[in-house]
Amino acid sequence: MPAATGRTPKPAGLKLLEGRAPGRDSGGRKVAKLPEFARELPSRPDDLSPEAAELWDLVVAHLPELQLLKVLDGPALRVGAETYARWRQAVAMRQAHGLLAENSQGRVAAPWVGIEERAGKEFRSWCAEFGLTPAAEGKLAKGDTSAPDDENPFA
Repeated sequence: MPAATGRTPKPAGLKLLEGRAPGRDSGGRKVAKLPEFARELPSRPDDLSPEAAELWDLVVAHLPELQLLKVLDGPALRVGAETYARWRQAVAMRQAHGLLAENSQGRVAAPWVGIEERAGKEFRSWCAEFGLTPAAEGKLAKGDTSAPDDENPFA
């Protein structure tokens, strides 16, 4: 596989020295603010699986602090929570029955192993949408960008 090409991003400290404050794009222009939504918690669906309900409660308990949740996020949160539940069920099957299973072809990878892998990838993608991974958390830009020079110690 060929190596990635292109420029390596400059460290944030160097960008500050160059006068590019947080809240600005690579050309130094201010980034437009997104429209404001009413930040209200979505209602938890009654028919969530137990594992999905557990994750829903955990996420809803912590995301309001970041002012990220709105009622419209309910369906996306539901899909993410049920994906997590599917992953947990597949992990339980692998732990109980192992990686291999028997079929007409002989010993093969058990179906729950593929389910676990696919659900894990899907869940990581879902987590990134809500800022639930360290990398995604770092990309969340909060605050007013109208006065970014207040954050620049070199301005």
